[in-house]
Amino acid sequence: MKRSRFLRAVSLLLLCAMLAGCAQAGKTGEQENIGKTGETGQETGNADTGTSKGTETAGTAMSSTGSSAAQAAAAEGTAGESDSAFAADTAKPGAGEFSEPREEALTEQQKTEKMIREYIQTLSLEDKVSGLFIITPEALSGYEQVTEADGQVQEALKVYPLAGLIFFSQNIQSREQVQQMLALTKEWGSARLEGDNADPAAAEDTAADLSDAETAHRTGISVPPFLAVDEEGGIVARIGNSSIDVPYVGSMGSVGAGGDPEAAYEAGCTIGAYLQELGFNLDFAPDADVLIDPGNVTIGERSFGSDPELCGRMVHRYVDGLHEYGIASCIKHFPGLGDTESDTHTGSAWSSRTIEDYRGAEFLSFGGGIDAQTEMVMISHLSNSELSGSDIPASLNKTIITDILRGELGYDGIVITDSLRMGAVTERYESAEAAVTAVQAGVDILLMSADFFAARRGIIDAVRDGRISEERIDESLFRILRARAALK
Repeated sequence: MKRSRFLRAVSLLLLCAMLAGCAQAGKTGEQENIGKTGETGQETGNADTGTSKGTETAGTAMSSTGSSAAQAAAAEGTAGESDSAFAADTAKPGAGEFSEPREEALTEQQKTEKMIREYIQTLSLEDKVSGLFIITPEALSGYEQVTEADGQVQEALKVYPLAGLIFFSQNIQSREQVQQMLALTKEWGSARLEGDNADPAAAEDTAADLSDAETAHRTGISVPPFLAVDEEGGIVARIGNSSIDVPYVGSMGSVGAGGDPEAAYEAGCTIGAYLQELGFNLDFAPDADVLIDPGNVTIGERSFGSDPELCGRMVHRYVDGLHEYGIASCIKHFPGLGDTESDTHTGSAWSSRTIEDYRGAEFLSFGGGIDAQTEMVMISHLSNSELSGSDIPASLNKTIITDILRGELGYDGIVITDSLRMGAVTERYESAEAAVTAVQAGVDILLMSADFFAARRGIIDAVRDGRISEERIDESLFRILRARAALK
């Protein structure tokens, strides 16, 4: 019995000694491996990135996961930088000479935007400012009534390269007359963006090997002016209520009463189809006002109704319908005229509703159009001191345009005023003052100033004396040209 116990004790002591020896050997091997990996990481980091201390630490830390020392060095060396493929390239010797993504890495949209920025830098201040206006052909030419594009219109468009022109019933006589007038206006009012290779002979040699988009980028693209009309349907339809035979589209109030957003889409498609066929490319529609006051006569049947969420879906689908036929849209009249008793055409219109009231109503309706990527939001001349802290009309009000529309609603498209020859503006402001105040507030396009030439001169003077920066003009012009470049 004593012998057996003695042998078991000896065996146990030998086993413990063996286990202790294995543990010590494993620890020594691990330390050697870590040291070697850290040295390799330092060497790799020095060779690839030129780093030392930080790279050595990264190499040591990452070795236990099986990651390479080069990956560890890159992770440490690029901490806080862009994780894009181009940012990774900048870690290589010589990559620092690139200041922007290589041309071949740009999307077609990015290429167009690059061309727009380059084009803007070639323009004089006078031409830049002209590009912020949409006016009538009469205001441009000096004629009492314009029904054709003639030499005087052509010359005027050269001197004043406008954002576009708006046409009314007096400009519309027949289908053929409208088509010809708009075709010539489009040709004469187009801007030219030059690509990498503007030489026609060189472009001809390479065109066979390029896609249409690539060819356009290399040879330049023509950017048409906005050719605009008010064509909502119902009582506001310059074409629908003219002698030109087009499908009838009723009021949006009747469309909204049906409760089916697809009916709004069909209305947008119908109107978009005949506007495209005639040569228009911008429709000042749909009306996104919510009918807060059923007795409101300024908006009335032009609105899709009093249900804000349904209005938002209707506005969205109407815009989709216009876009189906390449027609740009302009939702109106932000922040909303659905509760006013006065008409801004003849004088000031007031509201005392709070921002919370708008958040539960109009912001939902206008949000539908913004979600549909409307090209423009038209700002009304409504005065509301509860909303903005002053009685300055919305169209000239920085709080409403910049803080609320751009800030809270996140809109980055074109902001356009309602007609600046309406009484709500002209009874309080001269043309130059109204134009300057609107641009300072964040407006991109000034619609139908009472005196276009005075308004234009007012903005030019404001830039030259420092009240408006030229960069601010460039910002609006970029938005305008970006939208024009997408037109048919």
